Amino acid sequence: MSFDGPRIGGRYVLGPRLGRGSQAETFLARDERRDALGKSEDPQLVVVKRLILRGTWKSFELFEREAKVLSQLRHPGVPRFIASFEEPPGTFNLVMERMPGDTLRELVSRRRLSELELRDILIRCLEILDYLHTRTPPLVHRDLKPSNIVRAPDGKIALVDFGGVLDGAREQGGSTVVGTFGYMAPEQLHGQVTPATDLYALGATIVSLAGGIEPEDVPRKGLQMDLVRHLPAMDPSLRATLIAMTEPDPSQRPARARDVVALLAKAKAPEAKALPRAGAGPQGGALATRGQVLPARQLFTGMAEPWATLLRLSVLGFGAGGWIGMAGLRLSALVTFAIAAALAFPVRRTVRGAGRELDTMLAEGQAGFTDLMKMSMQRR
Repeated sequence: MSFDGPRIGGRYVLGPRLGRGSQAETFLARDERRDALGKSEDPQLVVVKRLILRGTWKSFELFEREAKVLSQLRHPGVPRFIASFEEPPGTFNLVMERMPGDTLRELVSRRRLSELELRDILIRCLEILDYLHTRTPPLVHRDLKPSNIVRAPDGKIALVDFGGVLDGAREQGGSTVVGTFGYMAPEQLHGQVTPATDLYALGATIVSLAGGIEPEDVPRKGLQMDLVRHLPAMDPSLRATLIAMTEPDPSQRPARARDVVALLAKAKAPEAKALPRAGAGPQGGALATRGQVLPARQLFTGMAEPWATLLRLSVLGFGAGGWIGMAGLRLSALVTFAIAAALAFPVRRTVRGAGRELDTMLAEGQAGFTDLMKMSMQRR
């Protein structure tokens, strides 16, 4: 691999071009830095996105937003921000971590992906989207497609190209249409973007990978993709999930990544009836089904009174105690990080970011205890 391009930032030597868009080019580069002790490091490969400003400032605004968003994210499925600078004058450079593996577009050009692989890719992407969509404010990628999803040899998934990311529910003063035809949810054409918009694009991506054609070429019934006709051999549970994800009406589409995971589990539920009943062995029963969660109301079904009531009260008490404990931890963390941010002036933004991450984790735990309390109060 040849790295014979210019050196920028005093350390990044540009190599082969990875991609080219209407506004920017992306290069593989070699980082020839040295560590703080002056010892040579092995050259590291990074990705450099270069924007030469031409015409409208909107492209620069999107470029600047991408750098800002990436600098705030910490997830193994999102490229790590390394640097951003202008060199030469008028050319803006964004240096990012290089995610190992091939894009799904490159992968399917060599071989067909199995249904098991598609389901695994879907679930891994949903986990990353859940992380993005639960930020404050929610982050919407807006351009999910096979060429923007990287799969490593070990199966790990990364989302790349955050050039269209939207860090809010809606842009003020008009909205720029960002996305790729066929993968864009219908509401994107009107500037309406929510986390469900990414779910449509992800569903369209899986449909494209499964059928070997672009989403706009898939047979349709009205605005809805006719996946029963297009993918007749696909497992009905996966196909039903993709139908829900690619629903044209956003109000009828799953709103959160977790809702899609629940759909996958729910669609699989009938298969559990054919399995041995619980107690037939450590591998038997519905609970042993991979990806299954026992429906909440079944937990107390068939249990004699007063034991069912006692169990409900115990679960309710445990959930309430956990909820209160999480609330206390959130309050303590809020005070602690507020004081730390006030004292650590040079790294105030980093401290605040860590505080937000911790609060999000605790909030999710608190929501889990809320669900537990609701479950304990469900009746048949």
